Amino acid sequence: MTATEKKKQAARDRLDELSAAFTKAEEQLEAARTALNEGIVDVLKARTLGPSEVTRHVPYERQHVGRISKAAGIPPLRERTVVSAKKAAGGEASG
Repeated sequence: MTATEKKKQAARDRLDELSAAFTKAEEQLEAARTALNEGIVDVLKARTLGPSEVTRHVPYERQHVGRISKAAGIPPLRERTVVSAKKAAGGEASG
């Protein structure tokens, strides 16, 4: 094996090692994300904390916590109080 071939093989080996480490890190991140989302769902289902309080303790914005909650089928703490003007007026006007 020539010096050039050894350098190429060393480069391939290094990239293979780094790629394997990256893939492992992605898998760990996905497992951590899944665990965090499950924890959020557990807390919200138990009504221990509300979504705003949960948001202060997780790396997600309030809207994302809401999406997680909605996807899990958790009903809102309070019913909506705002009614759209279209619904209040009896529906959409036909044009």
